[in-house]
Amino acid sequence: MKKLITFSFAAFFTIILLFGCDKDNPSEPQADGVKSMTMVHFGVDFSEGKAATSDGSVVIDTPDGETIGWCPTGNGGGWGTGVWYRPISGKQYKTTARELGDVTKADTTLWDNDLLDSPLRNGDIWVSQCQDGFVAFKVIDAPMDSAAVANNPMWEVKVQYKFSTSINF
Repeated sequence: MKKLITFSFAAFFTIILLFGCDKDNPSEPQADGVKSMTMVHFGVDFSEGKAATSDGSVVIDTPDGETIGWCPTGNGGGWGTGVWYRPISGKQYKTTARELGDVTKADTTLWDNDLLDSPLRNGDIWVSQCQDGFVAFKVIDAPMDSAAVANNPMWEVKVQYKFSTSINF
């Protein structure tokens, strides 16, 4: 009986260790459907929850977009002063929402054509059209000045996001 109790206790803690850490896995959604990712210059795919790597070990065949260190549209310029997200669709806008949970729908009438004044900033929430749906993402950690951008050659930006195949999140 003592061995059975010891075995049961060991099995219980093994299960806790194996399954209790799932929240740390960025590919697993949180209870509210929000996932985490680090966007990079070599492409991201929000529906797959993947970002490409500079060494080519992860390749995104149909990227939704990428991060860049200059303004992609409008008057251009801004090199090295921030990091921007450039969607393949060319369709995105910054919301006024303060929390990602407040974004429940992609408003396709709000696509922004001049993003020069809008590099990615911590706390900002963006909506973009993807190859196979829509994404709303909140910037968690982005380089905020020229020195930080220069020290981040992949233009890595940590985000939390919600992906949907329709305009509703």
